[in-house]
Amino acid sequence: MAASASAATARLADERDGAPPSGEEQQGLPAAAVPPGPRVPAVLVAVAWALAPTWVMERCERALGEWFTITMWPSGIKLVLVSDPEAIKALFTAPADAAPSGTGASPVAGIMGENSVLVLTGPEHLRQRKLLLPPFHGERMREYEDVIVQATRRDMAGWPIGEPMRIQERSRRITLEVILQAVFGVEAERMAPMRAAIEGLFLPMNALLMLRIALTRPRPGRPDGRLGEALDRFDTLLYEEIARRREQDLHERGDILSLLLQARDENGEAMTDVELRDELVTLLLAGHETTATSVAWALERLVRHPAKLQRLVAEIDAGEGEDYLSAVANETLRVRPVVPLVVRTLTRNLELGGRVIPAGSRVAPSIWLTNRNARVYERPTEFLPERFLGEPPETFSWIPFGGGIRRCIGASFAQLELKVILRTVLSELAPQLPRGARAKGEHVRRRAITLVPSEGARVVWARR
Repeated sequence: MAASASAATARLADERDGAPPSGEEQQGLPAAAVPPGPRVPAVLVAVAWALAPTWVMERCERALGEWFTITMWPSGIKLVLVSDPEAIKALFTAPADAAPSGTGASPVAGIMGENSVLVLTGPEHLRQRKLLLPPFHGERMREYEDVIVQATRRDMAGWPIGEPMRIQERSRRITLEVILQAVFGVEAERMAPMRAAIEGLFLPMNALLMLRIALTRPRPGRPDGRLGEALDRFDTLLYEEIARRREQDLHERGDILSLLLQARDENGEAMTDVELRDELVTLLLAGHETTATSVAWALERLVRHPAKLQRLVAEIDAGEGEDYLSAVANETLRVRPVVPLVVRTLTRNLELGGRVIPAGSRVAPSIWLTNRNARVYERPTEFLPERFLGEPPETFSWIPFGGGIRRCIGASFAQLELKVILRTVLSELAPQLPRGARAKGEHVRRRAITLVPSEGARVVWARR
C-alpha cells in the first residue's frame, strides 16, 4: 500500500475548484474556493490518512504548500488543511459563530456526549467552559503535584532494570492513576473496577475504528458493538460515583469532580449528572492517552540526545528551577504533537491569510505541520529544547493544544503532569537505548486519535 500511495503522491498537482465571481473578488480578494488537493483516487487518500496521517500531510505540503484539501472516500468530506500561522491566527480569533468546532461530527462525539465542551457551540459552550476552568487554575493545579509524584513512584517500583521496557505502556498506567485520583477522586475500594472499565473503553478504540471513521461519515448517537458495551459499563460506574459524591461533604475534597459539583453558572445553576458525565468522559479521553504519549515521546527523544538529557538531569539534581525542563516539554510537544490537527467548520465565507474559504468548509489547522513550519523554526524537524529558552515562538506557530476560545482546557494540567513525571523518573533512573534500537528514533504510528511511538518508546533503565 505504501508503494501505491508513494506513486500516487508523486502525481500531486495544483488544481483549484472553480467558483463564480463573488463579493470578495470585488473587494480585491479571490473568490471563495477550497485549496488544491492531491490528484489521486480519494480511496487511497482516505486509507493513507487513516493509517499514516503525518506521511500524507508532509507529502501534500511538499507538493502543494501550506494549504491543501484532502477529500475522504466514500463520504466526500473535504478537509482543508493549513499550516500558515497567520491564517491560523485569523481562524482561531474569528467570531465564535463563524468557525465553531463543536458540530457533533467528531469521531468521538458519540462517546463524549452532547454536553461535552468539545461538542457544544455558542452560549452553551461558553457556559460549560466557564464551569470547567476554575479547577484548572495554575495555583490549584499545584495541589495535584503530589498525586502525580506518588503515582509515578508506585509504578516505577515495578520497572525492570537492565531490560528493554516500553514507556508508553507504563506512562498510560501512571496517567490513568492520576485521572482516577485527581479528576474522578475515586476512593481506594472502587479503584479496581473503575480502572478496568476505563481500560475496557480504550481497548476497542484502535486503528481499525479510525479507518472505518475515515471512510464513512461519522454516525450520530452512541456507538454500538464492543465500544458501546464498554461505554455502558463505564457510564454505570461513573454515575454511581457522581451519586456517591453528592452525598459527601465536598468542601473537604480537592478532586476535580468534587469541584465541578460545587460550580455554579451565572444563573446559580449547577451541572446535571449528564453534563458532569459528559465533561468527565471528555477529560478522560483528552487527558489520559495524550499526556501518557507525550511522556513517552519526551523520553524517546531524550535518550537519543545524550547531551540534552545530561543537561536536564543536571538541572533536576540542582533543584534550582525548571527552565530546561519546561523547554524539553515544549519542544517535545512541538516536534512530536500527540494530535495531528483540530477542525473548525465555517458557517460563512471567511478570509484566512489572503484566501477566502467558502462557508461549510471544514478547515483543519495542522498541528503537525504548523509546529514544523520552516518559516518559523530553524531546523524544524530536529529536537532542540534550547529554542524555547529565549524568546518563545509566536502563539499561533506552536499549537499542540489548539487555540482560541476552544484551546484545550487541560493544557496547563497536561504540561504540569508531563514535567512532574519526567522530573520524578529522571531523578532516580537513567534511560539508555536498547540494543538494535533505531538511532534516529521510532516512527510515528496512529493509535485511535493519537500519534504514538511505533515501538512504544523502548528504553533500558539503569539506577543512578
